[in-house]
Amino acid sequence: MQTLIDAAQPYISAIVLAIVGLLAAVILRTVALLQAKGEAWLDGKLGVQQRDLLHKVAGEAYAYAETVYKSKESQVKLAQALEYATQQLGRRGIMVTPDEIRAAIEAAYLKAQILVRKM
Repeated sequence: MQTLIDAAQPYISAIVLAIVGLLAAVILRTVALLQAKGEAWLDGKLGVQQRDLLHKVAGEAYAYAETVYKSKESQVKLAQALEYATQQLGRRGIMVTPDEIRAAIEAAYLKAQILVRKM
């Protein structure tokens, strides 16, 4: 009987090691998937907050350019609003493209025009 156990010992060890390795691989894969989902959720959450801040800063930039540069033409006002928004977002560590900033400022302009027409 002892010789049978001694003969089977290398096979049993190999099977146990394979099962442990398989369990470790499954656990590591599960952790990686959970990490990816967590990062995606966090990026989405931060993305919404950053978008909200982008639109708030764009509204400020539009108001700033309209009040400080009243007598200037619209392209000068837009350039100043872009500069203001870029500086404010940069200070807050929010990285967005100039096109996104311009779109947000244009949206703030359109909202202001709608409000003016309603009055």
